[in-house]
Amino acid sequence: MRTKSNMVGSGSSARISRRSFVSCCLLAPAYLSVLAGAGSSKTATPIRSIEDLNQPSMIICGETECVSLRMGQERLPKAQFVSFATPADCYAALLAGKVDAVAYDRPPLEYAAADNELFYVLPDSLGEGHIAVGAPFKNRELMDKVNEFIKQYREDGTYQQMYDRWVKTINPQMPDIPKPENPINAGNPLIIGNDPQNIPMSFVNGDGSWSGFDTEFVQRLALFLNMDYQFESLYYDALFPAVESEKLDLAVGNLDKTPERAETMLFSDDYIDCPAGLMILKSRWQGPTDSSSSTPAAPEVKAESEQTDAASTEKTEEEQAN
Repeated sequence: MRTKSNMVGSGSSARISRRSFVSCCLLAPAYLSVLAGAGSSKTATPIRSIEDLNQPSMIICGETECVSLRMGQERLPKAQFVSFATPADCYAALLAGKVDAVAYDRPPLEYAAADNELFYVLPDSLGEGHIAVGAPFKNRELMDKVNEFIKQYREDGTYQQMYDRWVKTINPQMPDIPKPENPINAGNPLIIGNDPQNIPMSFVNGDGSWSGFDTEFVQRLALFLNMDYQFESLYYDALFPAVESEKLDLAVGNLDKTPERAETMLFSDDYIDCPAGLMILKSRWQGPTDSSSSTPAAPEVKAESEQTDAASTEKTEEEQAN
């Protein structure tokens, strides 16, 4: 979730595979060059609650133009805030001890924490985000169809399956989604902007193929629309001017919908539930141990457990009756 800000700091990132994203970010020269100017390693004071971060000595980072940073500033006004160009740079800064926490969307943070045992996502959220598809105003009819798809995929269970696959599973595989056989726009594909720097939402594999939640969303949307498409790879902060200048038909890149942005472009309904969170090093967490930073069990897993409990209860009652 991003918005324009005057944060200090910058960074850059090369495309890398999903699995090596978190583990390699500390070692890659590009990331080390970013961290060189971030100052010396910080003292690892314990953190017992989100309020412990509301101190002048605490440094919180996030991706440039990230709404999560703005939410963090509002919740923790005494802390210092810096920004980097990509989530990988933020994770690297946290691992190197240059910052105390990363403010970002909870789904990517939860994936990072599941993939790297050194990370911990605080139980409390900073606020609720509204992640949507963006489009030029001229594409209002197209956006109506996008909203039809979002409504359908939330109601038929596809959304929950995708969320479980990309947020709760390490190294998931892209499902085999067929392309439209006879697209109504053959020879004139939709140009869809996407930022391939945001694991697990969207990223590029080592073989050059696209993957992630947003990628699957676009593939399913294209099938629903019966339209061909092609991705336009852009850094996140370049997606907004590209939509406003009508260089893109749609932007599906974890865009946060805000009233200010809605004055310059169309937004769809929310296509993913995405509160803002904070991630720290697990070694610093000394809060309640009964709270968990991980996502809840998948509904189907919970249902299976409930069915087992119900069967056990029925069996016990039958035995008592006999």
